[in-house]
Amino acid sequence: MLPAKGVACANCHGPDGKGGREGNAVIADITYGTLTKSLAASQLWDRERAAYTDVLLARAITQGIDASGQQLNGVMPRWVLPQSDLQDLLKYLKRLGSK
Repeated sequence: MLPAKGVACANCHGPDGKGGREGNAVIADITYGTLTKSLAASQLWDRERAAYTDVLLARAITQGIDASGQQLNGVMPRWVLPQSDLQDLLKYLKRLGSK
């Protein structure tokens, strides 16, 4: 669990939220359009993932559990956020994907 101060999501996911690679880790695309669609297993992802809702995104951010109920990779921090900051983050993710 990490406090959400001093570390930006863009450090890993990129300023556009489209992710990429960080060493051996594949960093997810966190644009809202991608998050709200289910994903099939692929060469990059070894498992399927259901589509996220706002509630499931909040759970992923704070508890590290994906939309299908599986643990996210350990490189993804679990953030401690006040509810108002979490809601602001969800609003930002929606804007990020629409640019």
